[in-house]
Amino acid sequence: MKRIILSIMSIAMLLNSISAFAWGAKGHDIVAAIAEQNLTPKAKKEISKLLDGKSIVYYSSWMDNIQNSPYWENGYNKTKTWHYANVDKGLTYETMEKNPDGDVLTALNMLTKEMTENYENLTDSMRVDYLKMIVHLVGDMHCPMHAGRLSDRGGNGFKLKWFGQNTSLHSLWDSKIIESARTWSYSEWRDHLDIVNKKYKKEVVKGTYEDWFTATVSNAALLYEYQENLGDERLNPYQYIYNFSPMLEEQLLLGGLRLAHVLNSIF
Repeated sequence: MKRIILSIMSIAMLLNSISAFAWGAKGHDIVAAIAEQNLTPKAKKEISKLLDGKSIVYYSSWMDNIQNSPYWENGYNKTKTWHYANVDKGLTYETMEKNPDGDVLTALNMLTKEMTENYENLTDSMRVDYLKMIVHLVGDMHCPMHAGRLSDRGGNGFKLKWFGQNTSLHSLWDSKIIESARTWSYSEWRDHLDIVNKKYKKEVVKGTYEDWFTATVSNAALLYEYQENLGDERLNPYQYIYNFSPMLEEQLLLGGLRLAHVLNSIF
C-alpha cells in the first residue's frame, strides 16, 4: 500500500492555484449516466459491488467534492493538478512543458494501469478511490477549458459577460453553457444524446487518452479563436449557444462513451 501511495505522490507533489473544476456537477453526471448506460453486465456488476450498490453517477463529482473532506487532508490534495493539462497556443501536449505535479493524462494513465495490471495488489479502498477518479477525470479531459492555455490558467483569466454577469471562459464551459443551453436533467441529457448507432460507438472509443485529449485541445483552440475574433464586440449568449451546442453535446457524449469503454476494459 505504501508503494502505491508513494507512486501517487511522485506524480503530483505540490499544488498550484489553477482552478480544477470541469463541467460542473451536471456535466459530470451526464458523462457518468451515458457511461453507465453503455457498461457491460459484468462491468456493471463489479462496479456496483465496489460502490456498495451506488452508481457511478452518484460519485461523478467526488473528486471535486473531496476538497472539503478528510481525504483532502490525507494526501489527496496532491491530485489537484490531475484535472487538466494546460496547452498554450502553438503547442501540443507533446511539445508543452509538463506540469511536474502531474496532469489529467499522467493521472489517467497511472490509474488505469494500476486498475488493469496491479488490481490484485490494491486494497478495496484503493480500488474504490481509483474508480471514482477515473470516472471524474475522463469527464474532465473532454471539457475544452481543461485543455485551455497555461497563460490564462485554462480560461480563468479570460473574462467575459454571460447574460449580463461577469464570468470567465473557464466558468462558462464548466457549467454555465450547460445550464443555459437546456433545462434538462442529467438523465434527459443522456436520453437525448445517447441515440447514436453501434458503429459510431465503436469508432469513437478507438485510440488512447492522448488521442482523445488532442481533440479536446483543438476544441479549446476554436473557442479561443472565436473570442479573439469578436474583438471589442460583446459576446451574444444566444448566438454562442447556437454555435457551440454541437461541440458541447459531442464532448459530453464522447466523454460518456469513452468512460464506458475504459471501465469495460478494466472490469
